[in-house]
Amino acid sequence: MNISAKTIAVLSLSALAFAGCSSYSEIAKWNSPITINDDEVPVASFVTQNFSYKILGCIPFCSGRPWTEGSGDEGIEDRYNVVFFSDEATLDNNLVSLNHALDVAGSHRITQLKTTEDDSYAWSLFLVKRHEIRTQCLILPEKK
Repeated sequence: MNISAKTIAVLSLSALAFAGCSSYSEIAKWNSPITINDDEVPVASFVTQNFSYKILGCIPFCSGRPWTEGSGDEGIEDRYNVVFFSDEATLDNNLVSLNHALDVAGSHRITQLKTTEDDSYAWSLFLVKRHEIRTQCLILPEKK
């Protein structure tokens, strides 16, 4: 079997393209002028988005890992957290990320929790299926 250097380069770039957009998590703290519920002001927003890619719709190629690490407590952002040949893009893993964000924010009260799942075929002639799970919410201050 003769694999050319051009073929290997194309496959490597394709793998990096998938890996680079497999996971994204962010917690953003801000002083919002907007009040919700009973005049409460959210202390932060949280969003995590994980993708999994499967070849022929059934063979795991790569996926995002849940975000559970970081330093500091403001503007935490973790991109490119990827695992190959596994399907880590699940609602349970997104909730692991959410629990970590709540620990970082110092509050375990949330509102406006929204989770969406979407299946589509990526741009490679229907050979690669993409599964996306996105979870977002607002983090409220702890009650006194």
